Amino acid sequence: MVERLADMIIPSDETLGAKEAGVAEFIDFMVASDPEVQYPFRTGLTWLNAHSKRSTGKKFLELSSEQQTSLLEPLGFKDKARPGEEDGRRFFSLMREYTVTGFYTSEIGFKELDNPALKFYAESPECPHKDDREHKHLTPAKS
Repeated sequence: MVERLADMIIPSDETLGAKEAGVAEFIDFMVASDPEVQYPFRTGLTWLNAHSKRSTGKKFLELSSEQQTSLLEPLGFKDKARPGEEDGRRFFSLMREYTVTGFYTSEIGFKELDNPALKFYAESPECPHKDDREHKHLTPAKS
């Protein structure tokens, strides 16, 4: 269920998504490492399944993609919020936060952002602001 939710938040489309980035494993690790989050997270998953069962007669993973999206929209969008779903909104907010963090700290997410930390240089690149007066105190680079 965690993998499906993460995949819905950052789907695989023209680029790789949360599933390929291993976001579900990241979330499992984060929740397992933080005792204060474990209970609310498990309760949130249980709430979502119970809410799905009440609304549709099926568990969340038994729903079609369209039904899943329809069930999640009031949880993810403030203007679609409905009374009585506050617990679900809090859970979905946490799920979204972990998904985005997990994705954009993965190699796939770094590539998506074109993060320079993924580049290897034969030499350290020269400062792009070498004419900046604040840099005049720096020792010149050795050749």
